[in-house]
Amino acid sequence: MINDIYNILTTIHKDINKPFSGLGLLICDDVKDIPIYPLYNSDFEFSSSIVTEQLKELSSLNSTHHDGFHVLSPKLVLTHVAQYFYPTPIQGQSLNANKNYGARYFVAQAGSMLPNVMYSAVVGNNYDICIFSDGKQVMAE
Repeated sequence: MINDIYNILTTIHKDINKPFSGLGLLICDDVKDIPIYPLYNSDFEFSSSIVTEQLKELSSLNSTHHDGFHVLSPKLVLTHVAQYFYPTPIQGQSLNANKNYGARYFVAQAGSMLPNVMYSAVVGNNYDICIFSDGKQVMAE
């Protein structure tokens, strides 16, 4: 699964010829115990049923739903868009300011520690793909 997530994010990151806001993902089977809250009360209409294309649409600054985290099922199907995600920080967690990491990175790292979260991932417009599991950055094989 981690390779599939990485491939999706690589495809999106390569296609940043449009205004790119960055992207945050949660991969989990159930959101009932995940601290998320929808940022918008409206649904997003997609022009494609392919998750990579959906996430590209959402990641554009032209999208009204570009902010927050998007939730994917373990089968990598989009289930929730533009969610405010507010996990408790990891004790002693800090950011490397030299790598231009910000809040989305910090939240993804902490959120990957939640019991129902299999992975969290971020890609920024000024940094590469970061995938987390259990609070640690993991790499695709």
